[in-house]
Amino acid sequence: MYTNSNSAFPSQVVPAAEKSSLEYGSQVASAIETEWFNGGSNRYLTSFNNFHHLRLYARGEQPVQKYKDELSINGDLSYLNLDWKPVPVISKFVDIVVNGISQKEFDIKAFSQDPESVKKRTEYATGVAQDMFAFEQMQKAKEALGLDLQRSNISPLDLPKTQEELELHMQLSYKQSIEIAEEEAISTTLARNKWELTKRRLNYDLVTCGIAATKTTFNKSNGIEIDYVDPAYMIYSYTEDPNFEDIYYVGEVKSVTIPELKKQFPYISNEELQRIQEMPGNRQYITGWGNYDANTVQILYFEYKTYHDQVFKLKQTDNGLEKIIQKTDDFNPPPSDTYNKVSRSIEVLYSGVKVLGTNTMLQWELSENMTRPMADTTKVEMNYAICAPRMYKGRIESLVSKITGFADMIQLTHLKMQ
Repeated sequence: MYTNSNSAFPSQVVPAAEKSSLEYGSQVASAIETEWFNGGSNRYLTSFNNFHHLRLYARGEQPVQKYKDELSINGDLSYLNLDWKPVPVISKFVDIVVNGISQKEFDIKAFSQDPESVKKRTEYATGVAQDMFAFEQMQKAKEALGLDLQRSNISPLDLPKTQEELELHMQLSYKQSIEIAEEEAISTTLARNKWELTKRRLNYDLVTCGIAATKTTFNKSNGIEIDYVDPAYMIYSYTEDPNFEDIYYVGEVKSVTIPELKKQFPYISNEELQRIQEMPGNRQYITGWGNYDANTVQILYFEYKTYHDQVFKLKQTDNGLEKIIQKTDDFNPPPSDTYNKVSRSIEVLYSGVKVLGTNTMLQWELSENMTRPMADTTKVEMNYAICAPRMYKGRIESLVSKITGFADMIQLTHLKMQ
C-alpha cells in the first residue's frame, strides 16, 4: 500500500470497517512519521541526540571540543600540551544510584478477590475464630465424649490466642492454592524473561535518561515475553503524565536486516524487498552513527489506540426468552416490539508496521490479547509500559542531566591545573 507521507491523523469518528482498512493505517503511520521524523524540529533526532549526549556523560566519554573552545585563544591550541581525556566523574555516582535501586528487592504477593476465594477465606477465618474462642469447651467435650469439634486443621499449640494474632495468621500463614499458583506463574514468567537483567537496564535508563520502557507481548510459542525498549528509539504522543497512561499512540524504531524482515513478513515478495532496500529515504533514519549497512532496514513498530462500538440485537423469542446477536456498528433497525438495539463503546488497539522513509505499510491489524485493566472491559492498556518520574510539560529530566554542569566545571578545573 503506497500512501502520502504528508497526511495528518485520520478522524477517529468513523466506522470500525474503515478503521480496519490498510488505507486508514497508512494515514496513521504517515501522520506519526510527519510528527516525529519530518519538518525542521525532527523530534526523533533531537530526542536521540539528547539521550546519546547523556549516556556519554554517564560513561565519562563526553566530547572535549567544548573544553577546547574555552581554553583556546582564537581557536589556537598549539601552545596547550594537555591531556584532554575527560575525568569520569559522573559514572561513579550513576553506578552507586543504579546499584541502590537494584538492591530494593520485593516479593510477589497474590491476593485473590473473586467471590469464591473471599468465601473460602471468610469460612476459614470463621472456623479459626470459633476454635480460638471455644478452645476450652472443645477440649472438655473431647475428653468427656470423645468428639473432635475443631473446625480448622491448625494444631492446638499453633492456634491464635488473641484477635491480633488471628489477623497476623490470616496475613502471614493463610494462602489459597490459586494464590500460590499465581505467584509461581508470575515468578516463572519473570525468570524465563531474565527480568533481573532487564530491570538493571531500566534502572540505568531512569538514572541516565530519566525514562525507562518495556514491551510485553504474547505468542503461542513462547508465551508472555517482556522486552527491553531503548527510549532513544521510542515515539509517542504528547503527554504530561509520568506514567504515559493518556497516550494514544506509541512505538519504536528498529534496525532490521533483510532476512529478519522476510522471516517476520513472509508474504513480502523479493521484488518488494529489493525496492525497500534501495529506497534512499530509508537511510536517513539510521541512528547507528554509520555502523549499519545497506542490508539494514529501519522499521517503525507502533500501536494506535481508538474505539469500537459494540452493537447487539436483543431479540424476544416466542418462549418469552431473550436472545443476543452481535451486529456491525452500522446496524440501526427501526423500532420494533420483538427486538431492541443495545450498544457500548470500548477502547481497542491497532498494531502497525511501516518501513520508514518509504510509503510501504507491512502490517495493520486489530491487536490480539489486549490487556484490560482491573477487569474493566471498556478500557485497554498499551503493550508498552513507560515511566519518566521527573517529567514536566513533556520535558524529561534525569539525575545525569542535572549534574552535567558540575562535571564540566570539574573537567575545566582539571585542565586549568594541568
